[in-house]
Amino acid sequence: MISRRLIRTDLNLLVVLQILLEEHNVTRAAERLSVSQPAMSRTLQRLRDTFEDELFTRTAHGLVPTPRAEELRRELPDLLENIEHVLGDSDFSPDTYAGSFKLLMPPILCESLLPSLMAELSVIAPLVQIMMAEVPPNFEELLRKGEADFAAFVSLETERDIHAEPIAAIAPRCYMRVGHPLEDKQMDLHDFLAYPHLRLYLPGLARGNTSMVDDVLGEYGVLRTIVLETTQFSSAVGVLTRTDSLLVANAGFQESGLYHERILGQELPAELQSMIHNTHSPNRGKMSLMRHTRTSRSAPHQWMRALLMKLLTSSPVAEEPTTPV
Repeated sequence: MISRRLIRTDLNLLVVLQILLEEHNVTRAAERLSVSQPAMSRTLQRLRDTFEDELFTRTAHGLVPTPRAEELRRELPDLLENIEHVLGDSDFSPDTYAGSFKLLMPPILCESLLPSLMAELSVIAPLVQIMMAEVPPNFEELLRKGEADFAAFVSLETERDIHAEPIAAIAPRCYMRVGHPLEDKQMDLHDFLAYPHLRLYLPGLARGNTSMVDDVLGEYGVLRTIVLETTQFSSAVGVLTRTDSLLVANAGFQESGLYHERILGQELPAELQSMIHNTHSPNRGKMSLMRHTRTSRSAPHQWMRALLMKLLTSSPVAEEPTTPV
């Protein structure tokens, strides 16, 4: 039964409260809602009257939620998702959907994902727009604010409102230019270590980390020579094609139309594969596709999530992406 209190309550206030909880600032919340600051202040007073609580206290660092507001922070996302589901997702169809998605991904993933993603969208969802950007340090906050829809990154520890879905790992291979001295040789560990190496990594992780391969080699007192560390996959491939350097990366790069005539991949030396199998590395961080709980019941977001996971499972991901030493 619908109570008289609910009948008298403006449910738009819940949206305002959620944005205030995300921004901790009246001015920024007003900008997101396209209203004036005085109007926002009046709405905040209405919220206080409705909940019979101050909800926020002002400090030099912005609005600080009261205990009651913290309770509402935990309840509101699911409630607003349910309302959005009731209002608009039931008739979703990819071929007529004209929305946009903002994805945050490292260049390593963009290089392999974008061509496949855009090719598939051109056939099944031609009106969808994709906005792709690199993963900034505050990507979780962007997901909360709705300023990004998905982020792919190494999932270390995330807050409870961020869903992290592991991307299936693809076994690494050793890449080299076509015509490399090792092209027609069954490579052993001595061959692997005899040449300089390139290493791909993700910005934003602790600089004390090394890569999984280097962790494993270090356990056996062995080092490889790293001559270039970069976040840019295309730059690494450019160097690979013009030098005798080697690059350890997950399988699939040579299948790209841009690279299949320029680089080739071999299995890692059997000795190294055995070492990896028998050694624990703290840098075997799993790459995950992350999203905020508010999109859990959004039909467009669930459709895009499934498409991204399908493509990312078959796309190459750089060898245990971490920072250089």
